Amino acid sequence: MLEQYFGYQPPLPEKQQRGYESASHKVLRWQNGNWPDNIYETDWDHVVGMFFVLSDIKRACPTLSSDVDIETAEHMIYLHDAGEILVGDLTHNRDDYYDLYNRWKSRERAAFRLLTKAIEDEGIKKQARELYKRYVVQDSSDKEALLTRLIDMDQGSRFGFRNVFHGKGMRRAEREMQFNHTMELLAKPTKPLLKLVSPSTQEGLKNFLKDDLGRFSQHGYTREAAYYIRNLDVILQ
Repeated sequence: MLEQYFGYQPPLPEKQQRGYESASHKVLRWQNGNWPDNIYETDWDHVVGMFFVLSDIKRACPTLSSDVDIETAEHMIYLHDAGEILVGDLTHNRDDYYDLYNRWKSRERAAFRLLTKAIEDEGIKKQARELYKRYVVQDSSDKEALLTRLIDMDQGSRFGFRNVFHGKGMRRAEREMQFNHTMELLAKPTKPLLKLVSPSTQEGLKNFLKDDLGRFSQHGYTREAAYYIRNLDVILQ
């Protein structure tokens, strides 16, 4: 599907590729927190959704490929949640999220290393592990890792606002808390990324975010989205 729709070729041998994608289909997101039981999204849905987000960013930001290695970012998108195949997804809304976070992420990293042992080609194995490590480390000078994290957070926000924490069923204080949390997640990788790219790419990324904030307003967050759209340039300084 990714090759057909996005022209993307994963960095894994075909056997591991099929196994990884099949296993990702079985990992459910949003399932271990205080969300409704009918929320359904798999890790594979999330990966595909991230490729759609990347496509939207490229349309909003024609100069992106001059500043960022798109293929590297695509590989990171493809691999970034692979450890969850063995340990599952940790959703931020569960009561013990912060107590579990460091231990859970450590298990994810160990799981990724275990999964990649099956790759016989040492060069491919090394590449996959290096890409995964870059995404996890999130160095403030790593443009591809920062872009991938932005895309990761944005896809989760798109799905969440539409299907999980729809604002029309919330009080104003609850909506503000949810939107503030979302903006923190989006701004964290965006701020250092903007410092690493050209002015035209900076403008394109900001326009993309403003468009997505407008998208979120359709799900009961009109007041909150309007505030952040007006103040986005200041927030991202």
